[in-house]
Amino acid sequence: MSKAPIPDDVRRARLRTIARQNGGAVPVPFLGLTWQTRGGAYWRRRAGATVVFLLALALVGGMATGFTIGIAGNGRDVIRVVLAVLYDLTAIAGIRSGLRTLAAAPLDDRGRIVGSAVPNGLLALVLAPYGTGLVLTMLLATFRRDFIGENSAREFSGTIA
Repeated sequence: MSKAPIPDDVRRARLRTIARQNGGAVPVPFLGLTWQTRGGAYWRRRAGATVVFLLALALVGGMATGFTIGIAGNGRDVIRVVLAVLYDLTAIAGIRSGLRTLAAAPLDDRGRIVGSAVPNGLLALVLAPYGTGLVLTMLLATFRRDFIGENSAREFSGTIA
């Protein structure tokens, strides 16, 4: 069961409140307020975020690959192969979660500014394909013209009512 998205009017009100609290601008995850000028600090932070996502993808993707190989074994047992495929299909849920996160950015699912999070170690191992899908989606989003949440931040910055 997926979480209900934040209603648009609630999202807009929260972004306006955050803009008021930050001198009229909405901070963007990883970038803070540097997105406004797109100077050197902006590009350093943006490149750093991309590197973080690359490293996270290598870590979680490697774990998912290792678990898949372990589950599938030598590939001769049909049940083990089916379980490995089902295990890897959780990446689809991760991609869906990543797309929802991108759509809501710079807010998280609780309506706060997105912050960094460290997953529970055991949970990360079990849900490695989910994490792989999520991180891959976020990584690909770092290569867009505007960074994650930058459009929403630009839209709501300066709209103090």
